[in-house]
Amino acid sequence: MTFIAVTDITNFAPTQTLVGEETKLAGTVSPSNATNKEINWSIVSGNATIVTKPDGQYIKPNATGNITVRATIANGKMQ
Repeated sequence: MTFIAVTDITNFAPTQTLVGEETKLAGTVSPSNATNKEINWSIVSGNATIVTKPDGQYIKPNATGNITVRATIANGKMQ
């Protein structure tokens, strides 16, 4: 089996959410036939208090502020 690396992660949603509203992090992996399409999410900076679920795919802000979220794939591609 040939390993096909991810070249891009696009279509992040949402760009904002409301305090107390749970939001699922989502994106589109290219190419569509990549070997590993699982996106791993992490919060890398910010001044908002965020609660994340154990699976790391949902965020729920507890206060107003800004955060930076990073999307990575196991082959090291970052967005």
